[in-house]
Amino acid sequence: MVVALCASVSSAATTDDTQRARVSPEAPAPGDATARQPVPPVTVASSAARQVLDRVRPAIIQIKGFFGTNTSEAFHGTGFAAARGGIFVTNWHVVSDAVLYPEKYRLEYKTSVGTTGRLNVHAIDVRHDLAIVEAVGFAPAPLELWPEAKKGEHAYSIGFPLDVGLTITEGVNNGRVEDSFEPRIHYSGALNAGMSGGPGLDATGRVIGVNVAVNFQSQLVAFFVPAEYAIALLSSSTGKPLDAKRVNEEIADQLRAHSEALLAALDTPLPSQNDQGYELPAKPAGFFVCGAAGDPAPDQPIQIERFYCDANATLYVASDIRSGGLWFRHSILHSTTLDAWRFAHRLQAISTLSSGKIGSGRNRQLAPYACKQNDLALDGLQVSAIVCLRAYRRFEGLYDLNVHIVSKNEARRAFVSTLSLTGVSSEAALAFAKTYLAAIGWKP
Repeated sequence: MVVALCASVSSAATTDDTQRARVSPEAPAPGDATARQPVPPVTVASSAARQVLDRVRPAIIQIKGFFGTNTSEAFHGTGFAAARGGIFVTNWHVVSDAVLYPEKYRLEYKTSVGTTGRLNVHAIDVRHDLAIVEAVGFAPAPLELWPEAKKGEHAYSIGFPLDVGLTITEGVNNGRVEDSFEPRIHYSGALNAGMSGGPGLDATGRVIGVNVAVNFQSQLVAFFVPAEYAIALLSSSTGKPLDAKRVNEEIADQLRAHSEALLAALDTPLPSQNDQGYELPAKPAGFFVCGAAGDPAPDQPIQIERFYCDANATLYVASDIRSGGLWFRHSILHSTTLDAWRFAHRLQAISTLSSGKIGSGRNRQLAPYACKQNDLALDGLQVSAIVCLRAYRRFEGLYDLNVHIVSKNEARRAFVSTLSLTGVSSEAALAFAKTYLAAIGWKP
């Protein structure tokens, strides 16, 4: 699943009075048959969408972030009232930069009627991309959170996409995404940039989820965070602004809990599959997305088969770092035409390319990799293994792991395997590296 937070622009029905479309059919020519046809009535679905929007409009705010003293916004999203006293729910990724860099960013809200004010962050859930915020001086009646929505029912999403005003989109609740590590509701409606953090609603206006992401390689495939996670975060909130001195520690704890749960969900020992005699790690859990590819042309000097698996569990931490992901890939090579020297030369080039740049994040967030290379014997074959760790500068006790393995047992047959695991303790990282290596062997 490829998703984008605060998705790119798609079509949606704008409902601000200043932007509402008024359709007037052209006057027909005398005697034209269309002159006798009535104008089609507003559809039942469109009428229902307007009723839902009118019901929840007072509880929706636009959340804006400003850099320094600028009056032009740096980013924006959406929030909705979820408890009395001006308590709203939004996405973590909407407010993350302001939480991590409070000296650089300030948060404000804007209501559907143009009232503005200051916004405080009370609680965060990085794992489920949620945040609880307080709108100072604005306390509308909260919306009802409803975790019992049924698959197949009409659903709606509300937010502030781009700068076109308050918008409602219409679709279907397709239930929980199957084989997803972090629960998501599949919404077959449009989500657009700026709608993140807004409510996903059923036909009665109850909140069944929180707008979070969209698959940008598809049409009308979007996702809500299920409502029960917003309920849980509201219950755990102290009702006070976050302690800025403990934010980094709290985020580190949440990222660590995520990676521990991810590793605990894997099959042990890791399953493997055989290709060209090499036993290599295969799909380790149902929520992984795996695939294979190769060049079908028979006249290539080297035949290469590729296999990859991705947990699709990466978390948004900030605009300059992602964490909590796990993926691996293999390239299996063999040749019947090249001599051993030429094959080794091509293998070296492919191996160097495969190692590439691993992980996501800027140097200000992550220290350089520290690596150790060893020649190992793994169940009947010799390999060269490079194991690398790098520390997070801001989140103490977290590391990224990269393992790069190249076989050395055959003159014209080989594999290259790369593993990436991000946002884990060093102990968990090295333990999983051993688990991964234990799934590799030679069984011709």
